Amino acid sequence: MLSKYFSVVILCLTVVNGNLVEPGEPKCLSKFDYDEKMLMKQLRLEDKVQKFEDFINEVKAKGEKEKEERVKLLAVELEKFKQENAEEIARQKNVTSVMLKDLANSKIELEEKMKDKSEPKKEEVVAFTVSTPAKGTSANSMTFTEIITNEGNGFDTSTGTFTCPVNGLYYFSLHIMKKRSSSTDAAGCSIYLNGTGKVRAFVDPQDGSNGADNGSYGASNSVYLILKVGDVVTIEGCTSRSSDDVESQTSFSGYLEERI
Repeated sequence: MLSKYFSVVILCLTVVNGNLVEPGEPKCLSKFDYDEKMLMKQLRLEDKVQKFEDFINEVKAKGEKEKEERVKLLAVELEKFKQENAEEIARQKNVTSVMLKDLANSKIELEEKMKDKSEPKKEEVVAFTVSTPAKGTSANSMTFTEIITNEGNGFDTSTGTFTCPVNGLYYFSLHIMKKRSSSTDAAGCSIYLNGTGKVRAFVDPQDGSNGADNGSYGASNSVYLILKVGDVVTIEGCTSRSSDDVESQTSFSGYLEERI
């Protein structure tokens, strides 16, 4: 850069106290000496400034590149983070959905159980009434042809037996209606449990002038029995041919009073 400036002209004088002296003792002075030194100093400073500016620009360029790389890296990491969280959020939503479904099902089951506990269960009904004794029944037992009620299906008309379906306390009643006939003097049967007589219904009106009863008379009896599943209750111990001695209004009933 020094070549851009003009050459400095140096003037040499021989002086002593302001007077010219002999050439043998010369001393050179420059009127531009100070300016030249300042100019050189300025040039060197400008050169340093230029180098420093170049360095700054280089650093800035390098910084911008690194910044771009960091921004790209951050963008990649951010996208990765979003994807990972999106998958986790979706998984959590799925887990939450399953949990909510399970909770809903559990709530329904619990409500049903609470409802079952709060509402009294309808107990099984066991009750029967039969009438119209079958014709030609043997003298010892009685069967019936008409079923009025048979809740629980405990009574079998083919055998004339009641088979206990539920353990408990049962009530049985037998009503005998003697046939209106001069040939029928008395009528009666007993309620049996497993082949053993418990109570008997029997009617024997006072004889008339001809030695037999012409009117219809009735008799009833009842009993409470504690039964177990499979116990059998029948009408047996009947007088004469039972079906011929009684009217069709004769009936046999029973029902479960209380479970045991």
